[in-house]
Order: sequence, then structure tokens, then C-alpha cells
Amino acid sequence: MVHRTRLLGLMLILLLGAVLSAVPALAGAQGKPAAANGITQVTLGKDATAVAPGRDLLLNRRTFAPGADSGAHPAPGPVVLYVESGYLGFTVVKGEALVTWGTSHKTEGVAAGSEVKLMPGDEVSYDQGVVHDVRNIGVTPAVTLESRLNPGTPST
Repeated sequence: MVHRTRLLGLMLILLLGAVLSAVPALAGAQGKPAAANGITQVTLGKDATAVAPGRDLLLNRRTFAPGADSGAHPAPGPVVLYVESGYLGFTVVKGEALVTWGTSHKTEGVAAGSEVKLMPGDEVSYDQGVVHDVRNIGVTPAVTLESRLNPGTPST
């Protein structure tokens, strides 16, 4: 649990750095939106980090159309997912996650086989390899901000 808390602290520090370095780019987001299964993703910031060699720190905004479902998949790196708007179902298939409820700031573990319903202000974090599914359970689009520490893109 101490390792998870330290990892979360590191992710939050890295997220703050990414946000601060991406402020000039927010008017024109980097990359092009990619849509799949009713999910649009825009990369707001991306950079390599000396803290985690071979990894890229990413800040993404994903928009889930009503009914959109990511499908169960493993996380390629640790993630902090913040719900900006809308309502999401988050299911852990394998592994575990930690949700922080925005209204109370209380945290709760999410075990394999469990689903939580997320609303604006809620946050969920999980490590590399956690198999999970994210789906829009509302009638309007749902938007997330996600900080990720994914394997880096090899240079050519």
C-alpha cells in the first residue's frame, strides 16, 4: 500500500509537470483525435521522463459517447483517470484499482470482479497490467483526463 501511495504521489507530481509544460499547447492540442468504439482521444501533453527511463508521461483527454465501451484491456502503464464530466462504469477484471470519491475525498479499493460508478470529480488509479473496462453509463458524453506513464516510443 505504501508503494501504491508513493506511485500515486509520483503520478500526481508528474501530471502537474505535464500540465504546466502543456499550457501553451492547450489552445491547439497535440496530435489528432483518434476515435474507436465511440471513444475519442486527444493527447494534451507527452514527454519522456528521466524519473522513469523508457517511459513516456502522457496527459490525455478521452470523450466517451453514450454507450461507448473501451472493452476489457490491460493498462500498459500506471494510470490516474479523473472524471471531468458524465457518468462512467469502471470494472476491474484482473488486478485492483483505487478510487477516490470526489465529493468526500475518501478512497476505496476496487477488487477484480467489481464495478464502480464514477461521476464528475471522482478519480481512479491503477497500475500497469490491471485489466479493466471503462464504459459510459450516462445519456450524455463522458470526458476523462488521464495521466499515464506508458512504455516510450522507440526512436528511429
